[in-house]
Amino acid sequence: MRWIARARRRLMINEQGISITELVVAIGMLSFVMVMIYGTMASGSNAVNGTEQRLINIGEARLVMATASKDIRTATRLTADTVPFLTADSHEVRFYANLNPTTGPKLVRIYVDANTQLVEEIIDPDVTSIPPAYTYTQNQPRRRFVGQYVANSAAEPIFTYKDADGNVLGPLPLNQTKRNQVRSVAVSLSIRKSTNLSVAATTLVNEVRLPNLGYTAVVG
Repeated sequence: MRWIARARRRLMINEQGISITELVVAIGMLSFVMVMIYGTMASGSNAVNGTEQRLINIGEARLVMATASKDIRTATRLTADTVPFLTADSHEVRFYANLNPTTGPKLVRIYVDANTQLVEEIIDPDVTSIPPAYTYTQNQPRRRFVGQYVANSAAEPIFTYKDADGNVLGPLPLNQTKRNQVRSVAVSLSIRKSTNLSVAATTLVNEVRLPNLGYTAVVG
């Protein structure tokens, strides 16, 4: 009977299963789908990590900039003839400051250490000082790590110094004559936590005016 023969042929075809060629094609298609899925997941993960890194950079940059700007704004003279800045370099500044002057002006140093941290050091005047001739030899500096991940290279100064006309003073470090001409300090901070992701450093720029340079004796 014909219908029995046809049924036998269908059964024989079913028992043969799939060919090697069909199996290879199926595996190839599955691999392609898996690669696409993995790529999408990796892209999403990198995007999330990148956003997180940018937020960390921005937050750290704001914190560091706020502290550095606040300190520098308090730069002052001990006397009318005193140079306010003892050091004025690209990655370091040291100056007398009207910073919480309960015992007289402080000696402040801001610099980047070997671990790319911005460090603030403050020294109180000696108790034996006779105002306004303050001295700073008896007390140890109080050190505070203001922020980290500073990414400024040697060719990217953090501190740039300007005179009363807005002209950039140089070369750095400034000599005593140039330090006495400083009337504002431009602060440019680049912060980058991770170099593993293609996330650029966050750079903040601020120009700090120095309203305390008009000499007024500070007595504790």
